[in-house]
Amino acid sequence: MPDIRLLTSGVGFTEGPLWTSDGRLLVTSVSRGQVLELDHRTGAVVRRVETGGGPNGLAEDEHGRVWVAQNGGSVRRSSSHRPAAAGLQTLLGGTVLDALTTGVRAPNDLVRGPDGRIWFTDPGSPHEEGPGQLFAYDPRDGRLEVMADGIGFPNGLAFDLDGTRLIVAATRERRLLGYTWDGASLRFDGVLAALPGGPDGLAFDSDGRLYAALPDADRIAVLDAGGTPRAPIRFPDGTFPTNLCFAGPARDTLVVTAAKGGRVLALDGVATGPRHLVPSHHREDTPCLSLTTEEQFIVGAVRDFVDRQVRPVTRDLEHDYT
Repeated sequence: MPDIRLLTSGVGFTEGPLWTSDGRLLVTSVSRGQVLELDHRTGAVVRRVETGGGPNGLAEDEHGRVWVAQNGGSVRRSSSHRPAAAGLQTLLGGTVLDALTTGVRAPNDLVRGPDGRIWFTDPGSPHEEGPGQLFAYDPRDGRLEVMADGIGFPNGLAFDLDGTRLIVAATRERRLLGYTWDGASLRFDGVLAALPGGPDGLAFDSDGRLYAALPDADRIAVLDAGGTPRAPIRFPDGTFPTNLCFAGPARDTLVVTAAKGGRVLALDGVATGPRHLVPSHHREDTPCLSLTTEEQFIVGAVRDFVDRQVRPVTRDLEHDYT
């Protein structure tokens, strides 16, 4: 059993750990409406970005942009005073931008798909009746597509290493569901595994093993590339592990968010995570950079400010010194 290190505690209901391509460890505080950047060695909080509502899952796209699955505060009470609609947000530095605010109920977790779209689960609020859905959102044209429905509280999701298989955690069903993605359509393959607790966050390691956080069972289930269960990673009673990711420069630290006590835990030497955070094959029509409408507005405003305020001053200075 690997040693469990405490990175931080007392930061609210923790979720959505993400190791970014530029070497930052991010987690969400669902109950405080914040995204936190932690020092991956000491656990010190380096930065807080207030998203409002209930930020849950995090993902990074191929441009290094961070996406937030925002439940709008419908899952648990948020202490943030910043209003936030249920949908998807992006982080541009410390600026929070709304990318999607209609057509969804309470997005939970998300991942950048092999087709360049943002795939996310939407179970609705835990207090609602009825099944949830799996969506794919295209940031290039704003198109939202239902990829699967009728899932009992879809939660974590993860594409395998080559981006052709998608695993979705069905929490109420206590099962992992398998799908095949052929680049054009998604096909349901059946139940990958039945688990002793409702699965939450998911992650693959570099050998194709799948890790599933089981909050109620205080463990992480481990399945090999063929779906065969391996020895689980067990935690003390009451840990409530919600999500996980591989972090650190070598991707050799398993970071686990433990909502009990608002903690973030680290386990060294369990396995190594993939070097590439998103599948490598993209659609041919992917532009060099695709910005949401709000991001385009901000970029345009900055350019306008430079044209009107900065460049005239620069020209004056050049004239004075020539």
